[in-house]
Amino acid sequence: MVTVLDHEQKLHVSPSIDERAIDHFAERWIGNAQPEPDLEHQTLSHAMKMAREEAHALVNLANAVLADRSQAPAAAAIQVASAARATGKRVADRLDAAHAKVSATIASIEKATFAPMPDTAFGTDYDKEIRDSLKALAPAQRSKEIADALSTSDMALIGAVLRAHPITTGVSTGELNALRHKFREKYFPVEMKRLERLIKMRAAAETGGKAFIGLVEQAADTKYVNGAIAARDKRESALAAHQQGA
Repeated sequence: MVTVLDHEQKLHVSPSIDERAIDHFAERWIGNAQPEPDLEHQTLSHAMKMAREEAHALVNLANAVLADRSQAPAAAAIQVASAARATGKRVADRLDAAHAKVSATIASIEKATFAPMPDTAFGTDYDKEIRDSLKALAPAQRSKEIADALSTSDMALIGAVLRAHPITTGVSTGELNALRHKFREKYFPVEMKRLERLIKMRAAAETGGKAFIGLVEQAADTKYVNGAIAARDKRESALAAHQQGA
């Protein structure tokens, strides 16, 4: 007969809890199987490797403890839950730190490639003059002027558009996003490739991290475990009260 404990404690490690899901997106030169050194990639990969190893260790522990018939099932479930919570905290802290580091780098790249730096030699009102002139044009002519600026590397016009809200230039949000993408691809190709890799790595790490937390919750937060802990706490409280009255 399958008990509640058997059903709830049947743990397995999700395939997504694996550093190879992150390593898949690492930069590699043609003919070289080893990824190019990248601190953010290594930080995420090492954190996920820790999660994978700890996940398998937790499953093995659960199998061993729950198979031990020398102790009550409730006691075994509490042991597994305690180990899961400790493991979950340790791994979650490592994953969170890696996620924060990669997110900070992603934000830094996005900020550095957001738009050209303003040229103060033209004065502080030059951007506004460009935006006002563009807004006064017909849509087709405005689009042509922006396309020409991109092809001739007219950073004054490109920057004035990219640094401003689209309502001030007359371009749509879609046009603005398209211009920023073209600007980044043309002038920051290396940074954009790395940004794409880091975003994919972070997404893979988030998927693996959620699966790991799910494993921990399955081992540490079930009706059977919570009931066993409540019963233990009630028993220990009653025993303490009895000892105090003795």
